[in-house]
Amino acid sequence: MKKLVIALLISVSVSVISGFAQSAEEDSSDSTMQVMVPRDVFIGDSGQIQYSFRSPVDFFAFAENVASNETMEIDLKAEDFLEDPLSCLVKKTTLSRTGINYNLCITFIPWKTGIIKFKKFNLEEICMRGKENISADFNIELNSVLILSLAEKLGATNLRPPKAPEVLPYTNYYVWFFLVLAVILFSLLCTAIIKLPEILRKWKEIKTRISFYKNAVKTKRHLNMLLRKKITDADFSEQWQSVLREYLEYRFKTPFASVTGKNIECKIVTVTGGMMSDRQERAVEDLTAHFVRTNYIRFASGSIDSKMLPVEEHQAGFMKGEKKSLILSTHKIIDAFEKEDING
Repeated sequence: MKKLVIALLISVSVSVISGFAQSAEEDSSDSTMQVMVPRDVFIGDSGQIQYSFRSPVDFFAFAENVASNETMEIDLKAEDFLEDPLSCLVKKTTLSRTGINYNLCITFIPWKTGIIKFKKFNLEEICMRGKENISADFNIELNSVLILSLAEKLGATNLRPPKAPEVLPYTNYYVWFFLVLAVILFSLLCTAIIKLPEILRKWKEIKTRISFYKNAVKTKRHLNMLLRKKITDADFSEQWQSVLREYLEYRFKTPFASVTGKNIECKIVTVTGGMMSDRQERAVEDLTAHFVRTNYIRFASGSIDSKMLPVEEHQAGFMKGEKKSLILSTHKIIDAFEKEDING
């Protein structure tokens, strides 16, 4: 009787253990799931295989720099899991976990249509590649995926006709604007090249006029400074002549240092070829008279002529207000030379 009871208990225990084992196997098989994202992947597009599973294996044991959400990037190569490594380009592979629940995400780009088959690979070996003490006993074999052809899906059998390139709005207006602008600039450039000698001549004339203007301003400034100096009439006359001779040399591009006062007019007429206006001729006559007057003041002091009458004509010195009058008259003479054309 006792033997019968013991046999019955052993039989029940074996049945229970077998049931638990079968249930565990069913739970293990039901915990694995593979999803394709997106569902339809075309050649040349980027797709993802998301493979979820449960495992007590710690794949993060030797991982470095694991993020807070416990996700790491693993070095899964095409030849590790593809039967044809040239059929796809593996862009990125990540493994994330929550407890013992894992999710393997493989991002790839297929290069051919049809069914892509995978071979079995050891995930633990890949996660711990290059490490020692690998148990290498957790294998994964992904289900085959179908890569579609966009041309087959659309039913296209012929190449589409070429399409003109699209342009931004108002592009034609910009093109025409820059084309017209380029034509105008090119025309101006051609005109400038043709008239280059004349342009250079004009530019030279402008530079000459500017230099003459600066010379005239400098001369007037020196004359005004001379008027404020407290010097003898003879020294005043000498310095006035020095300033005017320097001005005339620059203005007519010829030396005036050795020209006597009486010959100033003759020298200017020779240099200009007599091409002067009436105002300029009167200015030259006044300038010559001023040189004669200042020469007399310089050299006739104490002579018999200086004591002759009338005094205003023979006195070897300036009368009251004569210096200021001389400076103002000299300014007008300079203006006559500069404000009207004169050949020099």
